[in-house]
Amino acid sequence: MLDPRFSSERPHVSRRGFLRLTGAGVAGGALVTMLDARKAPAQLKGTSLRILMWSHFVPAYDTWLDDFAKKWGEKTGVKVRMDHIPHLELPARYAAEFAAGAGHDLIYFVGQILTGQYYRNLVDLSDLAEGLAKKYGAWMPASKSAGQVGGAWYGVPDFFISIPVLWRKDLLESVGVNNPDTWDDLRKAARLLKPKGHPTGMQFSHCNDANHNWRSLLYCFGGKETDPSGQNLTLDSKETREALRFAKALYDEGMTPEVFSWDDASDNRYLASGVACWVHDAISAFRTTQDTNPKVFEQTYVLPEAKGPVAHLNMGEPNVWAIWKFSKNVPAAKEFIQTIADHQKEAMEASRGYNMPFLKNQYTKPMPGLGGDAKLSALQEQDKITVFFGYPGPMTPAAQEVLTTFIVPDMFTRVARGADIEETMKWGMGEIRRIYTKHKAG
Repeated sequence: MLDPRFSSERPHVSRRGFLRLTGAGVAGGALVTMLDARKAPAQLKGTSLRILMWSHFVPAYDTWLDDFAKKWGEKTGVKVRMDHIPHLELPARYAAEFAAGAGHDLIYFVGQILTGQYYRNLVDLSDLAEGLAKKYGAWMPASKSAGQVGGAWYGVPDFFISIPVLWRKDLLESVGVNNPDTWDDLRKAARLLKPKGHPTGMQFSHCNDANHNWRSLLYCFGGKETDPSGQNLTLDSKETREALRFAKALYDEGMTPEVFSWDDASDNRYLASGVACWVHDAISAFRTTQDTNPKVFEQTYVLPEAKGPVAHLNMGEPNVWAIWKFSKNVPAAKEFIQTIADHQKEAMEASRGYNMPFLKNQYTKPMPGLGGDAKLSALQEQDKITVFFGYPGPMTPAAQEVLTTFIVPDMFTRVARGADIEETMKWGMGEIRRIYTKHKAG
């Protein structure tokens, strides 16, 4: 019996599920025309393909993707089943399918990138990944650790999520902060606007936003999780301590205690409500505000990332295709990845500029969903400042476990609540060393 959670009548659940189903999709006739440009292998006809996919933070994209899969299936003669579930439920599903040696053919890593954990049980996709690089320019350097293990591609990067700063022009200018550019500018704005009823907020909790927000701050202050090899820990540094000290001041001066219980959707609601002076979040929050509070949206602007005293780096969230070795239809799974990669522009348009590409030539301006919007156009160079967890090392299984156990945001949370920085560093490094030692032993 099929698990009812994966029925085609899926519940509309997502951290940004409240985002209204709007946006640019591709009309059915136009989509068929696009798919006609690529001829799938004849042997695919009469086969089936099961795809495990997340519930996208911009629901309009899911509508487009489901229609794309349907039209692709009709064109190739493949019966496609697209199963969407919330991103936080995906790791448990991978584990269950791995244990059973059966399940979906094509799977999707999002937030938690488990290529390094499962690569022995995944199909080598080097031919596909290298072909895409030749066709669309080189892969972003940071993307390689999302898909590669030992130089071979066991996953094919699809897109990454950019996490910029979304700020209120009217509020910041009212306190003399014009065109904020640095973390110090954001701290000043929060300090001056909190007494006026417009604080800021970043999650001190166990959610994806906490993981990437505090890492972005950490990296901008010069903190590094490992060396470039990913084998040696470098987090215990004066730069990390400075980042923790800054976060404590940012909380004390510019936030309220509610941030300790925030989830991934809280900052979206905070911005759209008109309360926040700024948030550090994906542009789904920008789109939410656009759809639900036009007056606030008119004053909402985008900063790709605030500059720190040492660096200017933004932690993005990668999304990666992978195929189980036990897949019953590897050819169709590979053909689907190739075809959707060939339609990256349409996918990005459907996501309203949310899906950021990994391939160099896909940054030709104007980019879909970004180039025609004066507020979002700066994100067309986001690839130049984007890194991923584990920076500057790769996304190893150890780095992945550090991410999923929320040790880094917990360090920031402890200090924000008043814990001693040295004691916090001792605790955090103890937890991280334990994880890395375990993985080296394994």
